[in-house]
Amino acid sequence: MPRRHLWIRKETRLLGAIEIMTGLNIYGVGLLWTYLFLSQPSAFEKSYIPLSAVTGYPYWSSPCFIFSGALAVIVERRRTVFLLSYTIILNILSACIAVSGLLLLSVEFIMYSLSTYATIWPERSGKILSEYLFLFTFLELFLTCTVVHWGYKAKYHR
Repeated sequence: MPRRHLWIRKETRLLGAIEIMTGLNIYGVGLLWTYLFLSQPSAFEKSYIPLSAVTGYPYWSSPCFIFSGALAVIVERRRTVFLLSYTIILNILSACIAVSGLLLLSVEFIMYSLSTYATIWPERSGKILSEYLFLFTFLELFLTCTVVHWGYKAKYHR
């Protein structure tokens, strides 16, 4: 029985590279957030609790995003059904992590908007970093959904 050829789009490698860079950016923003949170303890003692820094979201999400991007790059080179299946599974996991991160950051934005006192610069810069995290996480969600869609089409193409 002849082996089936997978018709994987060439852009999958590019999307995988963007996933890797997005994961690295999320990790870098998390480092900046943690540095800001630890270096300005007097500013953050009031009532603003940054959920993204406290939960460590950038640190546990970025390795998954980087690994799913690396698998997307590898599957475009070595077109096997086995690798494609793992790429689809890991990208679905990355999408779930991205959705949980978006929910976490949304709760943080709601908490920040409900504060009634005048904000100081570390809180404003922390909010900007959280907004960057939100944008990168949304980009990651879009990328993972696209890779899953293309992978599903390639796997079950008849």
